[in-house]
Amino acid sequence: MSTDRLFIAIPVGGAQRTALQQLGNTLQSALPFSKWVHPHDLHLTLKFLGDTDPVTAKRVGEKLREITAGSQPFSLGLSELGTFGRPSSPSILWMGVRGDMNALAALQAKVEAAVAPLGFAPEDRPFRPHITMARKYKGEAALPEAELRNAAADALSAPSEWMAEHVILYRTHLGRQPMYEAVDTFVLGG
Repeated sequence: MSTDRLFIAIPVGGAQRTALQQLGNTLQSALPFSKWVHPHDLHLTLKFLGDTDPVTAKRVGEKLREITAGSQPFSLGLSELGTFGRPSSPSILWMGVRGDMNALAALQAKVEAAVAPLGFAPEDRPFRPHITMARKYKGEAALPEAELRNAAADALSAPSEWMAEHVILYRTHLGRQPMYEAVDTFVLGG
């Protein structure tokens, strides 16, 4: 049986996507990361599923429909730039989020609990909501923290808040740009 590489996420708002694209374009010349995320691929991951067969994917969709019907839209915003990994050679450059973090955490916990019986083990680390912007720093010098703060301030001068109104089940197409395809969309409160 064939499988698809799937994950569950909240899409980034249109104005915020544009602001992040402009920020990424500015940072690419100053911050040598191997891979910058395509603007249409920007999202906030709730749960990575990995290789999933069609029958299980359908059951995931049913669970997401239940969860989103019982959840209301909430406000999110862009916050600060940060990194994961060693400061001298970070693996991920990310934009943090702010807003109704209680609603976001509750939604993520519901997703995690709903898919666990379908064979998707809960994460063994705490939920750290972020939007991945770039991967694999390849600079010779340590990443300039002051430059990150200044760049984030510029990005945040644009409209940084949006309403999280949808949860999307995405399929990954490795080697393609954009790399993520929406398999199904679930409306919060719908």
